[in-house]
Amino acid sequence: MILAATVPCFDGVLGLLYNAPLVMNRYPKWLPILLIVLLAFGLRLYALTHIPPGLTHDEANHGREAIGILNGVWLFIFPLNYGSEPVYSYTAAASMWLLGQTLFALRFVNVLFSVLAVGVGYLWVRRRFNETTALVTAVLLSITFWPLASAREALRAGMLPFFMGTAVWFFWLLLDQRDRQSRRRWGVALAFGISVAITLHIYLAARVAWLIFPLFLAYLAWQQRESFRQSWRYGLAGLLLTGVLVTPLFVYLAQNPYALTRLSMLDGPLENLRNGNLLPLWQNATSALLAFIWPGYGDQFLAYNIPGRPVFDAVSAVFFVLGLGVSLWRWKRPSYTFLLLWFGVGILPSLITGPTANTTRNLAALIPIFVLPAIGFETAVQPLKANIKTAPRWLPAALATVWLLFAGWRSATDYFITWANDPDVRGAYQVNLIAALDYLADQNPTEPVLLSTVYPGPAHDPSINLVLTGEEANKRWADARWALVAPGGHSSRSLIPASTPPHPFFARWLEPGQTVSLRPTDLDPNFTDFWLDASQMQAWAQAPGLANFNNALTLHHAEWLNPVNPGETAELLLIWRVTNPENVGPIVPPVFTTDVVMFTQLLDASGVPFAQRDALDAPSWGWQAGDLVAQIHAIAIPAETAPGRYQAIVGIYDRLSGDRLPILGDDGEVVGDFTAVPTLQLGDSASFAD
Repeated sequence: MILAATVPCFDGVLGLLYNAPLVMNRYPKWLPILLIVLLAFGLRLYALTHIPPGLTHDEANHGREAIGILNGVWLFIFPLNYGSEPVYSYTAAASMWLLGQTLFALRFVNVLFSVLAVGVGYLWVRRRFNETTALVTAVLLSITFWPLASAREALRAGMLPFFMGTAVWFFWLLLDQRDRQSRRRWGVALAFGISVAITLHIYLAARVAWLIFPLFLAYLAWQQRESFRQSWRYGLAGLLLTGVLVTPLFVYLAQNPYALTRLSMLDGPLENLRNGNLLPLWQNATSALLAFIWPGYGDQFLAYNIPGRPVFDAVSAVFFVLGLGVSLWRWKRPSYTFLLLWFGVGILPSLITGPTANTTRNLAALIPIFVLPAIGFETAVQPLKANIKTAPRWLPAALATVWLLFAGWRSATDYFITWANDPDVRGAYQVNLIAALDYLADQNPTEPVLLSTVYPGPAHDPSINLVLTGEEANKRWADARWALVAPGGHSSRSLIPASTPPHPFFARWLEPGQTVSLRPTDLDPNFTDFWLDASQMQAWAQAPGLANFNNALTLHHAEWLNPVNPGETAELLLIWRVTNPENVGPIVPPVFTTDVVMFTQLLDASGVPFAQRDALDAPSWGWQAGDLVAQIHAIAIPAETAPGRYQAIVGIYDRLSGDRLPILGDDGEVVGDFTAVPTLQLGDSASFAD
């Protein structure tokens, strides 16, 4: 069904390839590209909210940012996802304002800009090369796995190809010798500078990609001096304008280094380079180049690609290599040199870091990457069109049609069938959580519900919940393997997936109800609707508190669950009541909520910790006053520990600063930053707790 839609656009391509007057007289010249754009749009809209099969945390965090913008949280840099430039999140907010706060609205942003990238790529290639090359490029951009996948993901890098293509378009207008009206060229320089500045506000890779413009001006100064003389002022003015427009971004990042931490991915390769160790860089660059053509070398990140799948199928890879060779051979022609610079500089991030995640890091070079096989094909069929008089006039077009249909079939089946149904991909896109949220929507509970997940932190599964449901207050979050939350201190429903089976101690409090099954091949194949009986937690919480942590929460019960010997794992159960979550700790990035950690330490005779566990599996960001929190700390005991009785202490600290939450006495004065809990007996099963 999907591939059937490709036939009309190939009819237009076929006509242009062999220049049949009858065909071209029958259809307007703009019809083929219109059909290609419609094809691209259809492939990107098809089952958009179901393929990809769920929502990744990166996508959900962009949705969280967009919803925050609509609620008045306006930021310059968004610290989620290791730091995000602002253009995508504000555009997604506009899409949600127009279309509603839905997954469709979030993903539609890149659908639109991907289709626009097909259009701008076609226009530039047609102007710098020819109509056939432009149409083949447009078809490849429409149907190939990589541009198709990136267009359907709610990631900020997906906007980069269009704005990079726009910057290139305006840059070449500046170089156009047919237009010497100074006023108009200054206007084009303004548009060029703004376009480059926008790319730098989209994705990290643009910090390298802009170099293609000064490098090409240097090439013109070397090879095309007259063109350089007439154009350098306008190009330099556009780049200076870019510098002015992006200065606030870099000033902000210098003042708020926590806001963008993704640059750390370059630390290792650059450190090797500074030390004169070129082998890792050579290996990364070689693997990154092979990722275009050789199976097994493609992006290994399964959320964006079939691991190891190269960018091009076998046939397209041949044309890509041929096009690259032809462009190198014709380097004295400005269009080919610019194409090579756009390609080389655009993929520089993956040349440094290797092919993993290159499907996002290389997006600045998306258009030239697909121009190269189009040039290769045009070069390959040129003898058929010019020198082989006995060849049918329709043969080049037939070859193009067979090739593009094959490429489209491979991409469509790989993406919509193989990749979308892979159990690992479904796991990465959190299909179990999404099914649980759909189940709750059908149930429409009026009381708070506990959701157990592997990633209960606010920048993870709760972001998915916010994007898909628009609400957070009626849910609590925990990882039932180690923690439970009784909302408001009451019994409640608890949805627990197979991936987080409740701790055996908690099982006595959980009465199983309906189990909802997904696919048996899924990594997380089902979830169960439990009833959490909080009566035991309530009974413990009625006892006097053992310690008051900053009037934020009170420790009411501490108990070692099982006797242990050296070399085994001790488990400490803690029962807390939340009194005022605003006092838990400071509001910290990246989600601007509290983010604290509970610690348990075992002390030797001299008071020095020898075993420790730092964890909080029911994150503080979701607590509300009255909640009861059960946390189990599993502490590995060193095998060389001597049997005996050991003092244990617990406390709470802020994850970012490390500052501990103070403990208050009855008079409100600070009495310490940790509290003692029952001692642990090692090696004596008769008595192991005070």
